[in-house]
Amino acid sequence: MRLRNHEAARRLRWPFALAMVLLGVALVPVPRAAGAEESLPRIEGPVTMDQAVSLALEHSRKIKAAAADERAMRSMQREATSGFFPQASANAYLVNQNMTPNIYTSAGDTMARNYLFAGTNRTQDLNLSVMWPLFSGGRTYYGYKAARSRADAAVLMREGTELDVAMQARLDYIAVVREQENARVTGELLKQTEERLRVSREELAAGRVARFNVLRDEAELANAIQLDTAARSQAALALIALKTTLGVDLASAIMASEPLQYVPGPVSVEDGIREAMARHPEVRSSEKRAEAAQSDVRSAYGRYLPELSATWMYDWQRMRNRGEMTETPEGYSAGLVLTIPLFDGFMRENAIRTARARQDQAKEQTVLARQQIAKAVNQAALILQAAEQIVEASRKGLAQAEEQFRIVRERYASGRGIQVEVLDAQTALTRARFNVVAALADHQTARAMWLQATGRVR
Repeated sequence: MRLRNHEAARRLRWPFALAMVLLGVALVPVPRAAGAEESLPRIEGPVTMDQAVSLALEHSRKIKAAAADERAMRSMQREATSGFFPQASANAYLVNQNMTPNIYTSAGDTMARNYLFAGTNRTQDLNLSVMWPLFSGGRTYYGYKAARSRADAAVLMREGTELDVAMQARLDYIAVVREQENARVTGELLKQTEERLRVSREELAAGRVARFNVLRDEAELANAIQLDTAARSQAALALIALKTTLGVDLASAIMASEPLQYVPGPVSVEDGIREAMARHPEVRSSEKRAEAAQSDVRSAYGRYLPELSATWMYDWQRMRNRGEMTETPEGYSAGLVLTIPLFDGFMRENAIRTARARQDQAKEQTVLARQQIAKAVNQAALILQAAEQIVEASRKGLAQAEEQFRIVRERYASGRGIQVEVLDAQTALTRARFNVVAALADHQTARAMWLQATGRVR
C-alpha cells in the first residue's frame, strides 16, 4: 500500500510542480503603463496664438491618442510581414497513459504546429518543426500592402487630428481675446457711468438738476455692473476652455497677450482648392484607405490559387509499454506541401463580394472627402470676404459713434442737451465697440477656417 502511494505521489510530482510555476507566473504583478499617472503640465505667463497652437500640438490628449493609434497600425503592418518568413516551434511531450493510442498537438498559434501520435503507455518526445510558406496566392503580399496603406492612413489621420486641434486652439484663443475685449468695453462703460453719477449727485446738491437724473444714472450704473460682471465671467470661462484645449493644468496662470488684429490678404479659391487637394490629411487618408480596399480585393482573389509551403522537422522519442523494452527512435523529415483549394462553401465568392463592396465604399468616401474640402474652402473664402467688409463697416460705425457721443456730452455740459441724449449716445458707442470686437474676432475666425480648409496647421 505504501509503495502504491509513493508511486502515485511520484507521478503527481511534476504536474504539481508545473502548476506551482504557472501560479507563480500568474501572481507576478503587472507593471503599470508608462504615463498612466502623468500629470498635466502647468505653465505661466502671456501666450501668443502661435504659442497656443504649439502647446496644443504638444500636450493635446486627442493628438496623443491618434499617435497611439498610428503606432498600433504600424505594428499591424509589421505583423503582416510574418507571412514572408519561416515559423518554427519547439515542442516537448511527456505522456503517461493507460489508454492507447492518443494524439497530442502543440500549443500556440504558430503555423509550425506539431502532432504526436502516442501509441504506448509512456512516451517522451522532443520535436523541432519549421514551416515556410513559399506561395499563398498573393494573399500575403496584398495583405501586407493593405496593412501598409492603413498604417499610412493612420499617419494622415493623426495629421488631421493635429489640424483640428490647431483650429480649436485658435478658436478658443480668439474667444478668450474677444471676451477680454468685451470686458474692457464694459469696464470703460462702468467707469463712465460712475463718473456721470458722481457729477449728477454734485449737480443735484447744487440744485442744477432734478433727482430724476440721479435715479436714472443709478439705474444705468446697476446695468453697467451687470454687464461688466457677465463679461468677466465669460472671459474666465473662455480661458478655461482654452486651457483644456491646450492640454495644460487648469490652474495654469496664463493670459492671451495677442490682441485682435485685422490683417487683410488676397484669397484665391482655385489656389486654395488645389492646395487642399494636394495636402489636406482628410483627402490623402481617404485615398490610402481606398488603396487598402483595393489590396483587400486582390488578396481575396488569392484564395482561388494554390498554396505551397516547405516543411522540416526533427524528432526524438522515447517510448515504452509496460513489460516491454524501451524504444528511442530519432530522425528528421523534410518536404513540400501543395494545397489546391477546391470548394469552401462559397466562402471565397462572398469574401470577394465583401471586399468589392468595401472598395466601392472607400472610393465614394474619397470623392465625398474631396467635395467636403472644396465646400469648406469656398465657405471659408466667402466668410473671410464678408468678415473683411464687416470690419471696415464696424470701424466706421465706431468713429461715428465716438463723434456723436463727444457732441452730445458737450451739448449736455453747456446746458443745451438732455440726459436721455447722453444715455442714448453712450449706448450707441458701447454697441459700436462691441461690434468692432465681434468683427475682428469673426475675421480671425475666418482666417483660422481658411487655414484648416486648405490643410495648413500654421
